[in-house]
Amino acid sequence: MNSILLNDNRAAGLLNRVREDVSHLREDVGHLLSHTTRETLPSSARGIANQAKSQIAAGGAYAASRFRELGEAPAKQKAGWIGGALLVGILAAAGAYAFSHNGHSQTHHGSADT
Repeated sequence: MNSILLNDNRAAGLLNRVREDVSHLREDVGHLLSHTTRETLPSSARGIANQAKSQIAAGGAYAASRFRELGEAPAKQKAGWIGGALLVGILAAAGAYAFSHNGHSQTHHGSADT
């Protein structure tokens, strides 16, 4: 096959151009990879890190403002907690009373039937 290509000047010229193009492409890919690893990735990582820092700072500021709001209205919060605890206690007591009263009346009816 080499003897055929050597006799065909056009084919030999095209083959040389392709060989040069492949060589340039290989060189360009190497430059692209080295530039990407040295410049693009580190700057992108810095950008992502800066964005994460700002998001964390914004989250911290939001949490601090919410804590300040809780601190500004302690009476309302305490009243809410106390009211909720009382309501739960009343419901639990009513449930216990109903349960024990229902159990007592069933045992009372059960002994009357026998």
